[in-house]
Amino acid sequence: MKTLGSALDEQRGFAQGFDFLRIFLATGIIAWHTAWLTGHVETAKASAFWFSQYALVPMFFALSGFLVAGSSMRLSTKDFLLNRAARILPALFADIVFAALLIGALVTTLSAKQYFTDTTFFTYFLNITGWMQYSLPGVFENNPKPEVNGALWTIPFELGCYAILAGLMISGAINRPRLVLLFTCAVLIARILLGLVAAPVSEHLPSLGNPTLQFFFSFGALLWPSFLIGIVLYQLRYYVPFSKTIAIGALCAAILVSAFGDAGLLSNPAVVPIILPLLGYLTVMIGLSPMPRLPGFGTGDYSYGLYLYHTPFLQLLIHYFPETWIGDRWWTLFFAGFPLALTAAVISWHLFEYPSLKLRRSFVTKHRPELGFGRFEDRTHAASSQCTPRTAPTGQAYDVA
Repeated sequence: MKTLGSALDEQRGFAQGFDFLRIFLATGIIAWHTAWLTGHVETAKASAFWFSQYALVPMFFALSGFLVAGSSMRLSTKDFLLNRAARILPALFADIVFAALLIGALVTTLSAKQYFTDTTFFTYFLNITGWMQYSLPGVFENNPKPEVNGALWTIPFELGCYAILAGLMISGAINRPRLVLLFTCAVLIARILLGLVAAPVSEHLPSLGNPTLQFFFSFGALLWPSFLIGIVLYQLRYYVPFSKTIAIGALCAAILVSAFGDAGLLSNPAVVPIILPLLGYLTVMIGLSPMPRLPGFGTGDYSYGLYLYHTPFLQLLIHYFPETWIGDRWWTLFFAGFPLALTAAVISWHLFEYPSLKLRRSFVTKHRPELGFGRFEDRTHAASSQCTPRTAPTGQAYDVA
């Protein structure tokens, strides 16, 4: 029986489909935010397009879990966290500084002195710590959505994923896949129980004013089990079948949900433990399948930059050309904003991200072997030592999700 692990081995641990998938997911998220930022989210939700809001980000997190699982089983906790910091922080820092010092200063309705001395200006830099701040003083006040970069909402949940993974590493559970599987099931069950009380509580979240409640009862809480599902799929890769039939079934289920469901379906506690594993499996199957090489994307991983930078540029276009994106023409904003976001992502990769990935070799040096569990040993570790961050096997030095 062909398994996910054997499919990964056939590609020598480097699955080109993940490159395609990252760009595809980032592009879909930009398309959704086009509707959100122009105030046409209800129009999008009225069509099957609403499903992208609920599927793409969980798929991104499942992909990330699958790709970083190998490193979590090979590196020390300290080196793993340094590894992830080297991947995440440079572009995040550049995005925050660029938005605050250049974009904000350019479009604010306040004077320069008022802008640079306003408390909101300084608190915006807290985004670097994962404490999300979406506003800058006098910036995008007349846009349908005033947030400078609402896409940053996933950062706290991503940091939470790495905190959970660090806990599994410190406890040694990461090298006991059965425990990780049980923990993932427990998280899914907890999400079901949370969902049973989420409906009555969520109606009062705005009035409660409790960030902790809002954090755990929000849609983002689905991202933690999605991330764990990706880890489990990597650890069980030699036991999970590589089945196009199952993948097609998962895709059909997603299409049916998209076509006949509604935007509240994924808030149903009974649906979560079904749809998230299906999305996770579909994500890995696409990543391990032959996909066309995207022209112009072979020189770096631009997906993170696309996700991180696109919202400020879409907001700029809305700010300067508000009449262009009204009515039925709102979707054309995607075609104007995507090239700008891609340009920023390319610059960010070559100027900040890739140099940081090269630099991490100097401080991420200690490796520990993956402990065996049947056939859970890492069969591609030897190849990784010969690869750069752009060409190394998936889930190892290539863990740039």
